[in-house]
Amino acid sequence: MRIEYHTDTVKKYNEDIYGLTKRSAFVLDGASALSNNSYTPDKNDVSWMVNWWKEYLYLNIDDTTSTIQSILRNGVREFNREYGKFVDIDSLEPHEQLSAGIAVVRKNKNTLEAYVLGDVEITAEDKSGICYVITDTALKELDSEVIELMRRNKYRENEVVFKGFTEAELEILIRNRSRMNTDGGYFILGHSEDAIDFGIYKELDITQINRCLLSTDGIVPLSVKYSRETLLDQIRSKGVKNIIKELRGIEEMDKEKRFIGRLKTHDDATVVYLDFTLQV
Repeated sequence: MRIEYHTDTVKKYNEDIYGLTKRSAFVLDGASALSNNSYTPDKNDVSWMVNWWKEYLYLNIDDTTSTIQSILRNGVREFNREYGKFVDIDSLEPHEQLSAGIAVVRKNKNTLEAYVLGDVEITAEDKSGICYVITDTALKELDSEVIELMRRNKYRENEVVFKGFTEAELEILIRNRSRMNTDGGYFILGHSEDAIDFGIYKELDITQINRCLLSTDGIVPLSVKYSRETLLDQIRSKGVKNIIKELRGIEEMDKEKRFIGRLKTHDDATVVYLDFTLQV
């Protein structure tokens, strides 16, 4: 099997992360904080969060005697205990809380287990060449209101007040964040154990899978150029680092986000590519 992976950011802190173990692969996409507060020694709490989860998953995710969901639920308990050493979690407003999308694949005998919580994605290509994308669109739908507002406002660059957002945009983002891990809102990895049960879980016959791609939503701009099937082909031929470099070029050509709807001009971007048909 051929495995390639890469994570890239244009910011000081990368709030994405990936990991590979003997049986598993995962990506996490930290949600940018809507607050200037910082409590951990890392100075960026979202980056601290995804790094904490990487170490936890390294130690626990390959235990196939436990379900992925039970491992994550226990992880939330441990994470809250550790983060709670820096701040009283119960005192935090939803927009001040930490959260991240997570995608995990794990080999369990002849089964490839796939789990997604949030707007990260797992793409699986079967033997017939058909691609299936596993993701939760709830957060994308909430973000679309902000993206449309950004697209309509030709003068927004002069109105930015916080982390690249205008006051009107920030108001919607904070309102949406208040719906985190609630019915009628969206579910994501955060401080809620119960949210884990709302993740999407699939079991795939690993003998029928050609390729698999785990990705954060930072790769969205590539969709204007490639179908998911074509993207897998491009990654196979060019390699993941060159694809991310190409992504940055596409973003640069649409700096004002007029044609490619997204919240940030340059989002963190992370991919893990698993090709079961190729030998290294």
